[in-house]
Amino acid sequence: MRILKTHSNRRGHKSFSNKASLIVLVALLGLFALDRAATAIEPANPPADVVIINGKVVTLDAQNRVLDGVALKDGRIVAVGSANEMQTWVGPKTEVIKLKGQSVLPGFIESHCHAVGVARGALEQTYVEISSIAEMQNWIREQAKDLPVGRWIEVPRNEITRLKERRFPTPSELDAACTSHPVLYNSVSNKYVLNALGFERLGLSKPDSKIDGGEVLRDESGKPMLIRGGATTIRSQMPTRPTFSNDEVRETLAKLLRRYNEVGITSIFERATDPQSLAFFRELRSRDRLTTRVTGTFRFGAKTADAVEKYVNSLGLKPEEGDDWIKAGPLKITVDGGIHWGTTRLSEPYGPKRIAFYRLTDPEYRGEQYYSVAEMQAVFETATKLGWQMSVHVTGDEGTLRVLEAVAKAAESQPSIRSRRFTLIHSYFPSPEIVKQCRDLGVGVDTQGYLYFKDADTLAEIYGPQWAERFLGLGDWVRGGVPVGLNADHMIGLDPNHSMNSFNPLLMISIAVTRKTINGHVYGEHQKLSRLDAIRTVTQWPAWLSFDEKKLGSLEPGKLADVVILDRDILSCPENEIAQTKVRRTIVGGKTVFDATSAQP
Repeated sequence: MRILKTHSNRRGHKSFSNKASLIVLVALLGLFALDRAATAIEPANPPADVVIINGKVVTLDAQNRVLDGVALKDGRIVAVGSANEMQTWVGPKTEVIKLKGQSVLPGFIESHCHAVGVARGALEQTYVEISSIAEMQNWIREQAKDLPVGRWIEVPRNEITRLKERRFPTPSELDAACTSHPVLYNSVSNKYVLNALGFERLGLSKPDSKIDGGEVLRDESGKPMLIRGGATTIRSQMPTRPTFSNDEVRETLAKLLRRYNEVGITSIFERATDPQSLAFFRELRSRDRLTTRVTGTFRFGAKTADAVEKYVNSLGLKPEEGDDWIKAGPLKITVDGGIHWGTTRLSEPYGPKRIAFYRLTDPEYRGEQYYSVAEMQAVFETATKLGWQMSVHVTGDEGTLRVLEAVAKAAESQPSIRSRRFTLIHSYFPSPEIVKQCRDLGVGVDTQGYLYFKDADTLAEIYGPQWAERFLGLGDWVRGGVPVGLNADHMIGLDPNHSMNSFNPLLMISIAVTRKTINGHVYGEHQKLSRLDAIRTVTQWPAWLSFDEKKLGSLEPGKLADVVILDRDILSCPENEIAQTKVRRTIVGGKTVFDATSAQP
């Protein structure tokens, strides 16, 4: 501070100097006070990277709090609370997102997809969701316009359970669409329908002609109607499928992950992968283009302890090896078939309706079971001994009971299997016995909302209303204390709402809350979930399935900053608006990976 000197020999001047000194001192004290005041309103915490305020932050914490805001810093959540509390995290460079009561949720976890396969398929064919034979015929006609005469036309995978007619198309219906090109419809149940030219190309037009590895079903006149099996022979007569470079697959995979981000997906479970496929995700990460977290599931067909050990050694991975972005998840085997194909393992014979619907012959047929209980026990014991989590594709109730029997037997020699979060994949028909055993054995479930939405009406007709009420029994699982991940089993197509199984988590939430099918029917009112529990099926409980509940699945300080901002309050909007809810922004690790305000049309 500069001090003014006084001069005693000039009285007036001295007085003036004293007053000046006082004024300067007061001014300096005022500046000091202002400086202190400015310091007091600076952030009380280190400035966050992103602060979201004035929203409905659905924390899913132990108190189920819904708060005003959340702060993100260095890839993690650092605070949740009131708008005023969030202001203490705002600094000069903080991005502040101001909402008007819209919901903020934990990032959605797609707990069952086949992303690398989807990427490859998208390069080969643009997927179209078809809901009737008339739509199929129109699609075939459009393809015939662009393809050279005589080129095979293969209908995109659309199951008969989802066709309005609820049956296979006939060869004459395919002929009505096209006779200049051979046409193939495949329900992926090893059942194929072709037009007349297609059957002719395969040499099956004559009544006594046969196909290697399959069976030809014919009408009374000997005309071929459908082929069961024979996939290798059929494919050998069709053009070689195109191959694509790793660069092409990687670019399409990056595009798919961005589509996932558009609907709020921040983590995915690849449910049938291998180290080579995981390499695509690692390459994207090395280029800073990985926009979802990835947990791999490794599918195999081993049935003995030695074969399991050999397979595990071939992986070159340790259990849960990886980091917060890419890691090894469970092993997986396939125990039965599927409801679309008539191979799911049921606790009763299929009966006349199901036999006719699926074009089966054995009146006592109950579905497939590819592993005995003893074989499953050996697999589960060995995997657990080696430290791996296990998961099992099983769709039917009888198949599920046999899996749980094997888990219980394995637990006698490997008690730690109860803490390894064994996962039933699909398990569409829970019963009180199944639910109790799952709870007692520490088992979780990964199941598909879109299948109820699209297939329950057919099940009600072909299986019966009681089976439709059990189908995808979310209420049974949740009330029974079994963690359940609701997902897509996304395998074909890039459209969130019209792929081969929609991958829009907001549609999944709507299905869980309303229990409505695509036609507006409700089977099993008691299976409906509250909105909070419906949200948990795509956030908190999938995180538990992959041992990530301490990092993901809720909005709490210390967890990874994976956040979804919606365009409305999902807890209070009318039920019929839940499925129409849009994502405004998706944040993964504190970084925005989708922003609707800047997205390209």
